[in-house]
Amino acid sequence: MEKIEYRKEFTSYPKRITLLWGAFIVCLVFVTTISLWLGSIVSDRVTLILVSSAVQNVCVFMLPAFMVAYFITKRPVAFLGLTNKMSWKQVAFVIGVVLLSMPMLNYLVSLNESIDLPDSALEDWLRNTEAAARTVTDELLKVDSFGTLVWTVLVAGVLTGLGEELFFRGAQQRIFMLRGINGHLAVWVTAIIFSILHFQFYGFFPRMLLGAFFGYLVWKGGSLWLPIIAHALNNTLAVVLGYMSQHDIAAALWLNSCGVPADGSFPLLAILSLLATVAFIVLCQRLLPGNNTTANIGK
Repeated sequence: MEKIEYRKEFTSYPKRITLLWGAFIVCLVFVTTISLWLGSIVSDRVTLILVSSAVQNVCVFMLPAFMVAYFITKRPVAFLGLTNKMSWKQVAFVIGVVLLSMPMLNYLVSLNESIDLPDSALEDWLRNTEAAARTVTDELLKVDSFGTLVWTVLVAGVLTGLGEELFFRGAQQRIFMLRGINGHLAVWVTAIIFSILHFQFYGFFPRMLLGAFFGYLVWKGGSLWLPIIAHALNNTLAVVLGYMSQHDIAAALWLNSCGVPADGSFPLLAILSLLATVAFIVLCQRLLPGNNTTANIGK
């Protein structure tokens, strides 16, 4: 693997992490202001959500990632893992895992949503936050035309996958690993942060699991494009299945709920999905030969 030279001014971990999250906070404040302004001039709700989401992905996630990479090294694109090649077999592996794990994740989502916390101000806040996020998601998925569906896929699927992976796996996880933190710990801590920042507790655990999968993809596969594809595919499936469900397409209705027993019986399909996913990963792990770029670049 190629070596990357780092700027002497940003060789310390505190400076790197402060730069990343400082840029994140500044950009978040900027985007919040822009979104409020957009709300006053854009009347169509779906258009407003799509535009605001696009601005958020570019400014809050992509810009800080490239900014910290630029200040840390003279080769920011390489630092983020975007120059590392991937094979079509690796892409097929990613698609296989995403599809096989759907029933398992559906069941995990249902379990997470069923968590009943003691009555408290915290529980009320979590429920209200979840309801607000679900309302936005439902509005976004109320696609009334194929053209709007395409734009929703591009923003909520592709752009979100690209932006969030650049920030969390390309920058945050990379900085952790350059600190010398154990790779598994770096993957899971990043996945926890990734899930927390979505501010949806009742989807926390399945999102954390997905985040860990994305983290292992870039760590073991060597290319950030692998988790970008996985993330974009996962989001795109949610958008497309939501669109199909609104049109009462039976296949979509089944896929959205497969793995979750309607009568509360034993979740056989979810268990089979888990076993199949694990078996598939074990059989295909040679496609991710542990080409960890962070282990081969200068510090």
